Amino acid sequence: MVLFLVGGVGLYAQNADKDKDEKVFFPLYNGLIVSTDIYGLGASVLGGDFLSGEIAVAANLKNRYFPVVEIGYGTTDAYSDRGTHYKSGAPYFRIGMNYNTMYKKGNPNYLYVGFRYGYTSFSYDAISIPAEDPIFGGSMANPSLTDDIWGGSVPFDHKGLKAGMGWMELLVGVHAHIYKNFHMGWSIRYKRSMSTTLSGYGDPWYVPGYGEYDSNCFGLSYSLIYKLPF
Repeated sequence: MVLFLVGGVGLYAQNADKDKDEKVFFPLYNGLIVSTDIYGLGASVLGGDFLSGEIAVAANLKNRYFPVVEIGYGTTDAYSDRGTHYKSGAPYFRIGMNYNTMYKKGNPNYLYVGFRYGYTSFSYDAISIPAEDPIFGGSMANPSLTDDIWGGSVPFDHKGLKAGMGWMELLVGVHAHIYKNFHMGWSIRYKRSMSTTLSGYGDPWYVPGYGEYDSNCFGLSYSLIYKLPF
């Protein structure tokens, strides 16, 4: 019985030492990660109305927390079915944090959740395009743009309208190792407007970095990632 107890204690101690050796410990700083989002470029190539590109820099802290800064530029030059021409383009930025939900495993592939605060200040042009008169020829005011009170067509030509928006994002994403220091990832983002400064002549249609103007929306990102060797 004594030999059995001694043997059991010895086996437990060996397993504890083995588990201790298998644990992965990370220092506070584990390097910088630089990424570029190519979803905004690809969506435009495939026929989307918005074109955007951005670069992000994140620091790896304890392989658990990833404070991040994202800087980009978004633009659009589109014509709507209602006969309007909308044009805008401006830089934007976001700051926030990602949290690695698999930090204990020490795996380069992981699932993360995070948040961002974004802001942009931009100008935009909103112009109604004259429609062709199908009966008498020539151009006429666009009949699809009507005055809701007095009736009739309401042509407009506003250029350089100013606006600004701040918003929050909640996101979930995947970070996958490809080869050596190269990685890739994607995320789904829920965006909600927090503050807006709008022109008195009408709301913008597109907000750089946010997407189509609304109180909330969803966005996607697909990133190519490189872990810096320092």
